[in-house]
Amino acid sequence: MIRNLFLYKEPADKYQFEITADNTASPSPQPMENVSNDINVNLKYTKELFSFPKNSDIVIREFDISVEGELLRGFVICADGLAGSALINESVLLPLMCLSDLERRHGESTHDYIYRRLIPHVRLTRERDINKLLKPVNYGNCAVFVDTLDVGFSIDVKAWAHRGIGEPANETVIQGPHEGFNEMLRANTALIRKTLNTPNLVMETATLGKTSQTYASICYLKNVANSSLVDEVRYRLNNIDVEYILSSLNLAQYIEESTYLSIPQVVATERPDRVCNALVEGRVAIVVSGSPQVLIVPTTIFDMATSPEDTYLRLPYSFLIRIVRMAAIVLSLLAPAVFLAVMNFHQELILTDILFALSKARSAVPFSSLIELLLMELSFELIKEAGIRVPGPVGSTLGIVGGLILGQAAVSANIVSPIMIIVVAVTGIASFAIPSYQLSFSFRFMRFIYTFAAAVAGFFGIFTVMFIDTLLIVNTKSFGAAYAAPLAPRTKAKITNLFFTEPIWKGGRRPDYLEPKDKHDSAKISRTWKYKKR
Repeated sequence: MIRNLFLYKEPADKYQFEITADNTASPSPQPMENVSNDINVNLKYTKELFSFPKNSDIVIREFDISVEGELLRGFVICADGLAGSALINESVLLPLMCLSDLERRHGESTHDYIYRRLIPHVRLTRERDINKLLKPVNYGNCAVFVDTLDVGFSIDVKAWAHRGIGEPANETVIQGPHEGFNEMLRANTALIRKTLNTPNLVMETATLGKTSQTYASICYLKNVANSSLVDEVRYRLNNIDVEYILSSLNLAQYIEESTYLSIPQVVATERPDRVCNALVEGRVAIVVSGSPQVLIVPTTIFDMATSPEDTYLRLPYSFLIRIVRMAAIVLSLLAPAVFLAVMNFHQELILTDILFALSKARSAVPFSSLIELLLMELSFELIKEAGIRVPGPVGSTLGIVGGLILGQAAVSANIVSPIMIIVVAVTGIASFAIPSYQLSFSFRFMRFIYTFAAAVAGFFGIFTVMFIDTLLIVNTKSFGAAYAAPLAPRTKAKITNLFFTEPIWKGGRRPDYLEPKDKHDSAKISRTWKYKKR
């Protein structure tokens, strides 16, 4: 009996299922271009296109309207959860069903009568193309069809639930506006237009993805942005041959010059003030529906290394912060490689007393410097990734406790030396000082390449990789602009501004490598009042 307890007997009537090839064609309605004056034809096509009533969230409401004593059939279609039922009831169904029996003007057509007098909604359009009427239903609009009319009506009645405007989640704001983009396209464009209060701000609509039909906006200042740059952005967005684009970060990989380079060529930000500053300089912003990140093109490596908060600080503070940031970039990229090269190939560069102390600290470690460094780097990356994936309070605790316990235990077990813990910790802390999350990823990746080069050939390997990396950066372009501008090639833009800025009241010129229409910065402010006697 005890023996039978641990035996497993497979049931005789076990049900098994396997996924097999599905060659059945998806049912699709006969193609239809224009609205028919027969309401039954329009209703049939609409039901077949949206798989009604199989689609439980699609609502089709049929009704009758009275026009000069004549009853006309009609129907409205919307998506439950995207369109607001109260808006449809008050702005569409109520006037059509209860107020339609009004006297028409002499010679006024039925569709003009409905458009001008019956539907009191500000976002109302007429279309003859039935597909243009039905496509926005998936985006929160409703479509209205009336018998005997060869036109339909599309009404914006969006009312879906969404996240409110809050602080940027991935870009900490210390000084400056605390508003951040969310997943609503029009909420994001409103934040930009609210800040740039000018009629020169243009927001063109683009549709991305053949199946997803994701809406996007191309934002630029028509009196500043170069026309060829705007045309290039428009061309790339309109010629993406892909089924689905659901995020601006996916879009960035389609429109950038090369996705194989480690350096990002498009800025993705959640801060409206950064987008507005870029637009004033002559750049173009791309806002994608459903994504809180807005893309800015073109960009340079120096744009990636600066923060919009630098302009909010006074000159001495901004200078100090930028110097610290540049030092952090160098440390995060080269600190492990330089330490490895000095310890293995160039020990004559170290003072004798320090060299003896380092050798004594490493005497009990059984691994080489490269293996020791890789163990600590991979452990640090593991702790960092785990801290991101674990919920907030637990994630920060995991990073601190994991780093302390792991480092102390590794030193006590003579797996790594204390100096290696210091090098890896300084490198990790420096990587957090880089303002761009994408650029920090690039440096994290390149740090391993520099480390392997230093392990093979010391400083010669580091400078060889640096030479190749510099060639790639200088040869890279972002929407026609040199990625290393204004340093390479040299332009009239001041290189000193890369490290410290002029006082904000002196104003300046827009970056000439963007070739803006208006090269002078309109934000230039006169300070002559300071020197006049009152």
